[in-house]
Amino acid sequence: MVTGDQFELLRQELIGFCYRMLGSLPDAEDIAQEAYLRWEQAGRPELDSPRSWYLRVCARLCLDRMKSVRYQREKYVGPWLPEPILDDHADRAELDETLSIALMLTIERLKPAERAAFILHDLFGYEFQEVAEILGLEAANCRQLAKRARVHLRGEKPRGGADPAGIKRISDAFFQAVNAGDLDRLRDVLSEDVVLHADGGGKVSAARDLIAGFHSVTTFMVRVFRNAQHEQKLTFHPAWFNGAPSVVSYLGEKIVAAYHFEVVDGKIASLFIYRNPDKLAIFEQVTSS
Repeated sequence: MVTGDQFELLRQELIGFCYRMLGSLPDAEDIAQEAYLRWEQAGRPELDSPRSWYLRVCARLCLDRMKSVRYQREKYVGPWLPEPILDDHADRAELDETLSIALMLTIERLKPAERAAFILHDLFGYEFQEVAEILGLEAANCRQLAKRARVHLRGEKPRGGADPAGIKRISDAFFQAVNAGDLDRLRDVLSEDVVLHADGGGKVSAARDLIAGFHSVTTFMVRVFRNAQHEQKLTFHPAWFNGAPSVVSYLGEKIVAAYHFEVVDGKIASLFIYRNPDKLAIFEQVTSS
C-alpha cells in the first residue's frame, strides 16, 4: 500500500511533470497534492503501480486545468514566461534541457494531448504502452501524438552543445558589454537574430512585445541599463533556474530582474528576462532563507 512517505518519494516527479505541462509551479504543486487527496478520499486503496496511478490522475487534472490556463495566458499583458523553477543542484556539470525556457515555450504551443505524450515519452522516458496507460489511450495513438509533437518542434533551436561554464562565460561577457555600451563586444555574444522576451505581466515596465534582431535588442538593453544606472548601481548575482546558470539583478537590495539564456553555437539566441514581481518572489524567498 502507498503510504504518505512513499508519496513523498513520488512528489517531485509528479510536480515536475505538472510543471512541464502547465508552466506554473504553484499549479503543479496543487495538482500533485490533489492527486494524493484523491487517493486518500478513495480509502487509500492498494495500487499495483503507484507511479502510473498518480501520473494518470495528474495528467487528467492538468488537461482540465489547461482550459483555464489558456484563457489566463490570452489575457496576460505582454510576453508570458513560465514561472522560474529553482534547482538545488546548481553545482552540476550538465544542463537539464527538459526545463529550458525555450523548450517550455515551444511545448506551450502543442495541443494538450500532444504535450502530455511528448513529455511522458520524450522527456520522462516512459514507453508508449506506459504512456497509454497513464493517458487512457491506445499505445499507437500516443505514438502518433508524440510524433506530431516532434514535427511541431522540428527546427527549434537547441542549446547547441553549450555547457554551464560556457553559458556563464557568455552571460558575464554580455553584461560587461551592455554596461559599457560596447556594440563590438555585444556582437561577439549575441546572434544576429537574437530574440528578447521580457515578462512584466503588466505590473512593472517591460517590453510589451518580443524584440528581435541584434540592433533592436542591443539598443533596448543599453538604454535600459543606462536608465537604471542613473538611479542606483545595478549589481548582478549568479543563479541557477530552469536547468541552467542564470543571473539575478539587484537595484540596491531589491531584486529587479532575472535573466535566462538560450545559447546556440556559442552565442545568445534567446534572452528571457523576468520582471514580474510575482515571478521574482521565489528569488526573494531564497535570499531571505
